[in-house]
Amino acid sequence: MKPFFSVIIPLFNKEAFIEATLKSVIEQSFKDFEVIVVNDGSTDSSLKRAQLVQDDRIAIITIANSGLSVARNTGIKNANASNITFIDADDLWLKHHLEQLHDLIHLYPNMGLYATGYTLQKSNTKFHRAHFNDLPENFVGVVPNFFKHSLQHCIAWVGSICIPKHVFDTIGNFDPEIYSEQDTDLYIRIALKYDIALDNSSVSAIYNRTMDDNMSNFTQKKKIPKFLYAYKDIESTNFHLKKYLDLNRFSTLVFFKLSTNKVLEKALVKDIDLNNLNRIQRLLIYLPNGTLRFLFNIKTKLKLNPLIVFRSKI
Repeated sequence: MKPFFSVIIPLFNKEAFIEATLKSVIEQSFKDFEVIVVNDGSTDSSLKRAQLVQDDRIAIITIANSGLSVARNTGIKNANASNITFIDADDLWLKHHLEQLHDLIHLYPNMGLYATGYTLQKSNTKFHRAHFNDLPENFVGVVPNFFKHSLQHCIAWVGSICIPKHVFDTIGNFDPEIYSEQDTDLYIRIALKYDIALDNSSVSAIYNRTMDDNMSNFTQKKKIPKFLYAYKDIESTNFHLKKYLDLNRFSTLVFFKLSTNKVLEKALVKDIDLNNLNRIQRLLIYLPNGTLRFLFNIKTKLKLNPLIVFRSKI
């Protein structure tokens, strides 16, 4: 029989985390799943660490290093279940995560995406629960407007979601041409075509953000992500999509300012409707880049909640 869930884990140089991640998966209270680890050409001991976790439900596929989208797409291609879930190799699930998704699927069949509550781990002691704009804190049901309710934290985070496999057949897989926002592009495509169900009654997944705030990461973004331009026609008639994309443009603009890429910074700011940003965001756009880097380093050191900046405009 086919498993109910396929769990896809892209793995690239996460030797310090992969064992804990795998253990958080195989210890789920809901047991009917397979695990597909896609080793994306790791050069450290990630593969050996993954092989230490023994469970008949785990399969490991090794490919040449091709990037996150290709690794996830490889997992989707090899998945046997009708319901696809994801967890990155340094994140964690609480024991009820798959059970919560299973129950949500039965409560709301025929959705394009299912999501649970999640928390962002900034350090060993600091956690920030995701907050969804203008939704009750413990909301359970069909999300009225994905873009409106994702203006603070996104309702869909890759480690907290399930996507029926047939949805990929309809809207396509992760786009390998997008460097780091391939999941956001996928969510937009899904939300434009399908309803989305959310169970935010509890947190079931932990997003590891303890390593992300590194200044050197920002120099890797060499061009404006194409998804920021891909929905121009729809934006003109969809106010909340336009606002959602403007917030993503703002985030990318901050990347460019931190890496002092003035050419891309000037190109991108032209496409942002400043009325869609709050006062703090508008201020950050026009701050000198050196001042912004100083504030960024303070935020990183103190592990501040990004909602300070991303609180939606009233």
